[in-house]
Amino acid sequence: MSRPLPVGVRWLVPVLAVIAVLIVALWPRQNDDDPSTGPPTAIAAGRGSDQAELGRLAAAAALQPCPTAKAETMPETADVGALEGITARCLGGATEVDLGAALSGEPTLINVWASWCGPCREEIPALEAYAHTPDAIRVVGIDVEDSSTAALALLTELGAHYPSFGDTDAAALRAALAAPPVLPLSFLLRPDGSIARITTPATFDDPAQIHRAVSDLMP
Repeated sequence: MSRPLPVGVRWLVPVLAVIAVLIVALWPRQNDDDPSTGPPTAIAAGRGSDQAELGRLAAAAALQPCPTAKAETMPETADVGALEGITARCLGGATEVDLGAALSGEPTLINVWASWCGPCREEIPALEAYAHTPDAIRVVGIDVEDSSTAALALLTELGAHYPSFGDTDAAALRAALAAPPVLPLSFLLRPDGSIARITTPATFDDPAQIHRAVSDLMP
């Protein structure tokens, strides 16, 4: 038969248990809701995954190369127009360009859009179809207030391959184009640098509409 513990020892056991509970309660713990408290390697891996996903989406979208300014071939008298100083990056790319310089010298249909815009989603296929018709002018998209991954995913889904820029200051772009805060928006950039907004129709349904709109505004 086991002997009873001395009175002093019997009191010491519960006291030690209480101390152990307090130590566990006060021990610093990682906050699972705050990713900044996670291991640095985990955070870095997440950022790397984002870049890898962007590269994968850019490859899947297979967009045509975005226009770039070619100083050696650009005439000294070239007019870069209202878009001078507005910078952007080709979707999926890292190089920042001046839209005024990149788009100057060639008639261009500029379409301002976003992946979250329902009407944009509806007219993108018409823009892609127009770009492949005879006598079509260059088509360039400018994605605004959006994420590059979402934009590339949508273009891939819709099978649209015309070049599109992103990562631009939407407020500065709207100011340069004197554009209202709505989407989508389409503009005709003329070779002389002047820009006209296309208002009829408000959104495109088929390539024939785009041909008529461009013809009406082209000098």
